[in-house]
Amino acid sequence: MSSLIQPGPIRDIRRRFLRANESFDHYAAVHESVGVRLRERLDLLAIDPASVLELGCRSGYQLDALQQRYPKAQILGVDPAPGSPANLPSSWPQWLRRRPAGPLRVACDPHALPLADGSFDLVVSNLLLPWCHSPHRVFEEAARVLRPGGAFMFTSAGPDTLMEYRSLWATIDGYLHGFGLIDMHDIGDTLMASGFAAPVLDRDTLHVDYPDVAALQHELRCLGASNTASGKRPGLMSPSVIASLASAAASQGRFVVSLELIQGHGWKGELRPQRKNTDAEYTVSVDKLRGSRNGKITKR
Repeated sequence: MSSLIQPGPIRDIRRRFLRANESFDHYAAVHESVGVRLRERLDLLAIDPASVLELGCRSGYQLDALQQRYPKAQILGVDPAPGSPANLPSSWPQWLRRRPAGPLRVACDPHALPLADGSFDLVVSNLLLPWCHSPHRVFEEAARVLRPGGAFMFTSAGPDTLMEYRSLWATIDGYLHGFGLIDMHDIGDTLMASGFAAPVLDRDTLHVDYPDVAALQHELRCLGASNTASGKRPGLMSPSVIASLASAAASQGRFVVSLELIQGHGWKGELRPQRKNTDAEYTVSVDKLRGSRNGKITKR
């Protein structure tokens, strides 16, 4: 069996994202935390864009934050299955309720954006790349829609993501339970090949603490992050398989998994000073990310 499996076609990703739209915001603590990091890193760019594209906007959870950061910019969010903007109160005048609530969102394939060349000054993408079967095409599309001198800033997940979950499954069956995620060095090469100059890449390891393995699995389902890859375990998991997985994890108590967070940016046709790539590790309670008083964050 191949040691590398890839995400399925975008139509399958779209279906799962659509089913998860209602639950996404409640379980998006990790996405939101990583999104805060991405927006903080925008200070490195020192630009004032007139137009911003978010690749992978999902529910629109950070579109308003981008609009607040760049109040004069036109903000557009695209996603395989973007959530609908919140409904305005019925007490508002009808003419006002017909106006779009917040930045516009468009459903599309990130491998083939329905956007004109050179339309944006800034493209951002938070944790979308793991769901793209051809990340190099997404990079090429980001470069295509950027104006010369525009910037692309993104986050992704590296190969060590959920390694504890994969190791647990290895005690149950011989199937693979994760995607063949791209490592930081290959992403840098892909960025340059796609037309981005002087890419800057960092790698962090974020450890997320769950009450048990079932809580992790439930969150993944509610995010639309269940396995859609070719080469996955066929059919539905039987109760005995689920019980075996829970039993294997029971001795560990709380279940801590790794997110190998890759953060990077590059410029279209314009050089910027490179910064040394860094590695860091963090341990984060998922309860803390959701605002629990009992959560903790430990940097090591």
